[in-house]
Amino acid sequence: MCSSDVTLDRNSDLYIEDKHFKGTRGLWELLTRKEVDKRLVSEDDLKQYKIILDLTIAHVQGYEPGAPIHIARGTKFRTIIAKLLPQIRRRGIEASLRELCLKY
Repeated sequence: MCSSDVTLDRNSDLYIEDKHFKGTRGLWELLTRKEVDKRLVSEDDLKQYKIILDLTIAHVQGYEPGAPIHIARGTKFRTIIAKLLPQIRRRGIEASLRELCLKY
């Protein structure tokens, strides 16, 4: 399993694998909420969130490198994560469907 050390400073900035992420309200909205208020999220917040997903592999099954994406029915997945990582989403769906078919 892959792991990334995450640290915070007193300004709510994040550090992951020696990379600095400004702790904006929009980034924290993306990191902590199931239902994201998009009015608070900037394009830069989305870019930073995508980098964080890539560094932490928080969006894949079992947090294993190379594993298929963890497909969720939630609003955050459909409206944000799937759009940030469309190429991974397709592979993840295909792999998940194959796994389901193999069970039956």
